[in-house]
Amino acid sequence: MSDTRPPTEHDESDAARRHAGSADRLGFYRLLASLPALASYRAKFVAVVAAGFFAPAFLLVLVIVLGAGRLGLLTIVALVVLFAVLGFALVVRAIDRLLVPLDAAEAAVDDLAFGRGVTRVDVPGSDTAAQVLRGVQGLAQRVQREAQGSRTRGERDELTGLLNRSVGRERAQQMIDGETRRGRCVRVVVADVVDFAAFNARHGSGHGDAMLKVIAARIARVAGEDAVVVRWGGDAFLIAQSGPPDDMPDAQEVFGRPIVVKGADEPLRLVLGAAQSASRVPLDQLVAEAEAALAAARGRG
Repeated sequence: MSDTRPPTEHDESDAARRHAGSADRLGFYRLLASLPALASYRAKFVAVVAAGFFAPAFLLVLVIVLGAGRLGLLTIVALVVLFAVLGFALVVRAIDRLLVPLDAAEAAVDDLAFGRGVTRVDVPGSDTAAQVLRGVQGLAQRVQREAQGSRTRGERDELTGLLNRSVGRERAQQMIDGETRRGRCVRVVVADVVDFAAFNARHGSGHGDAMLKVIAARIARVAGEDAVVVRWGGDAFLIAQSGPPDDMPDAQEVFGRPIVVKGADEPLRLVLGAAQSASRVPLDQLVAEAEAALAAARGRG
């Protein structure tokens, strides 16, 4: 069964340590890759196995020759065993270093599976291991980008590009909880387009959609980067803002100015309702108060 739990800080730190370890262990691989004669992965393996066999054998012969006449049979046997173990250990160690690019490729797959950011490990050369590592890292990063794009598109209203209602509710409640805890005030504004149905009937839904895009862009711009701006439904928008309790700008002054839209007989306007709180309250409470204020504003014409 696959593990679908979200990544934790422990997972992220483990991943960072693993990638750092891979980068540190790549020195031997980079050294071999710098030699033209060892350009292929097969050549690297042959070289380390041959070195692990011949280097201890040469040292063993050298010791026996230099100690000729002074070494007993048991000593020679012990030396043979010692150098054989030494050669085996050297080969195992060298192969472990040669497998580091493949270990890094495996780490990239793990990062993708657990939703962690893929840390790119650069290796020189173009042998099989380097190509596998680059291919796996590139694929993992592309999949993550596409997944992030899908998540972002799922959070946005297709027409206006604003947050959709479900995500907007969550973000607005997070703003209320966080900002009031810091001693700030949060205001929720609900806005409708005046006579939108009539405009849609006269000009068609295409023009109506274009108008909503213009209005959404205007609201997002004047609301500011820190505001939560939501397409609440149809021609209704919701804006959540925070500020000092005694210094919140007038909502009508910020959002109520006429909006000039090409094709409209006259500038369009928004009718607004606002509610605010300096204490932590449910979003639905502020929305209900803002919608009541909106209904009263409609009644006043």
